[in-house]
Amino acid sequence: MIIQKVGPHSFKLSAGPITVAVNPPSPRSKKFKVSKFGADVVLISVPHEDWNGVETATHGEKEPFVIQGPGSYEAGDVSVVGYATAAAYGGVISEVGNTIYLVSMDGIRVLILGALSEGKLPADVRSELDGVGIVLVPVGEASLDPKAAHELVTSIEPNAVIPDAVTDEKAIAAFLKAEGETGIKPADKFTVRPKELAAMDGDVVLLE
Repeated sequence: MIIQKVGPHSFKLSAGPITVAVNPPSPRSKKFKVSKFGADVVLISVPHEDWNGVETATHGEKEPFVIQGPGSYEAGDVSVVGYATAAAYGGVISEVGNTIYLVSMDGIRVLILGALSEGKLPADVRSELDGVGIVLVPVGEASLDPKAAHELVTSIEPNAVIPDAVTDEKAIAAFLKAEGETGIKPADKFTVRPKELAAMDGDVVLLE
């Protein structure tokens, strides 16, 4: 699996010919601009133009399979389960404003927390966390503060953690300090196989 950051809170997960776009901003976003790219699956955590850019992840004649909201989904070799949580993005607090996604592809389970704004996960998510290899955790802005983000990923016990802050670099620095990982240099991508991931123990990966 290859994970790349394509913009604030936006990622690409790739395995072989399959690409999953995570929360690409819309071309209508007044805050974020991301170049268009092609994807087979698009995950949208927040129904907001900063997060729901299906058009951004649509290139050429390929129409991506769009997943937006709670439920179970299958798209080829990719399995996705979405869980509703509270969010406060854009200044509007909502009990179902964010969707957490648990993605299974390429033999790896990835937990994508989206715009999660509370440090506790719903019970239905908690029951599915065994074997989560990678967690994408939001830090700062209207999401988790560094301490809450650290405590949450520690409780999940993933093999690898990818923190993300929209614009708050101080929050990322505080999170890395809480994780005891102050010397990490950002990479342009994270490439990992299931066997390599299994040998990791909460490693923090910083993407640029």
